[in-house]
Amino acid sequence: MPELEKKLKEELECNARIIACRFPFPCWIPDHTTGEGIDTVWAYDLKHSGGFEAKKLEITPERES
Repeated sequence: MPELEKKLKEELECNARIIACRFPFPCWIPDHTTGEGIDTVWAYDLKHSGGFEAKKLEITPERES
């Protein structure tokens, strides 16, 4: 996954949104998560958070919009 994180960081524009299912990006902090178990979905909005902060991922509870 680190190789994919690096590739996306280098190639995507700063306003990109990345949606991941089944597996989160281990070094990125999601802006939103929904579902649970194998049905969990993580959204990374690079415009707001940069998505590139290195820290261990903690599963966040679903936030209301």
